[in-house]
Amino acid sequence: MLFSILIANYNNGRYLDTALASLQAQTCQDWEVILVDDASTDDFEQVIARWEGDKRIKVFRNVRNEGCGYTKRRCAELASGSLLAFLDPDDALEPGALMVMGEAHALHPECSLIHSTHYICDPELRVKRVADYPKALPEGVPYLLLNDGSIHHFATFKKACYDASGGLSPLNRKAVDQDLYYKLEEMGSVLYIDKPLYLYRIHEGSISNAGKEREASLWHYSIIMEACLRRMKDNGMRKAYRARYYKARIFRSFRRRRYVDFLYSLMVFPFAGGWDNLVSYFRKLPKEGVSLIRRSLVEDYEIKV
Repeated sequence: MLFSILIANYNNGRYLDTALASLQAQTCQDWEVILVDDASTDDFEQVIARWEGDKRIKVFRNVRNEGCGYTKRRCAELASGSLLAFLDPDDALEPGALMVMGEAHALHPECSLIHSTHYICDPELRVKRVADYPKALPEGVPYLLLNDGSIHHFATFKKACYDASGGLSPLNRKAVDQDLYYKLEEMGSVLYIDKPLYLYRIHEGSISNAGKEREASLWHYSIIMEACLRRMKDNGMRKAYRARYYKARIFRSFRRRRYVDFLYSLMVFPFAGGWDNLVSYFRKLPKEGVSLIRRSLVEDYEIKV
């Protein structure tokens, strides 16, 4: 069962050797790399030249810088494996990662997406801790209604399910993985493996961490809203997705300083299924005060080493 490892690279030449070496160290060797470089301006060409002897590593280049969504979508389109997974060029895999995931997919043909937890590492890829936010989804609760980081690296998926979903939006420049998870959730079951299979590096160059959380959050709110609009056709869950849509719209409009849209969304929210959520929020307000408002409308979640 061929595994296509998808690497969307932009100016990560200093880390790329480590990512590729972690693939050569896999206990499962039935893999290919689809690496698309998004017009890097660093030493990418010199780095990738060291790997030209391994014909499993297939390198493609964007003519100009297109962004994360476009580049990741192109990676998936070029893949020939039945199983796919993204590996960020500044991260790495544990040696047994592909073996564990390949066996899990074989045992669970109903699953479109199988994910694990990961190690959080410092800029030198030294393990600091196991991430505590990836976990199994509660029974009957879609990930789109949680938005809590339950699905994260190492996320693997069936190509047939990805193709059926319509694939990643090429327009998204951040929170691209969330777009992927929401779409795959619509194609089949999701399974969690409680084992760290991925080394997640936190450093200043990360596109969604180290000071870039706010921009990533704004993209994520838009992706949530798009997913909710897709799912509102489900009459059984229509009310829940409608409430989720307006909740994300409240946050997005406030952070973009579009206060007319913020007030409109806030007024519609209780009538769109968000009344209980709003009551619960106001009950917490006297006790938590400004800190609750800051967490809701100002602060962004930051993954720390």
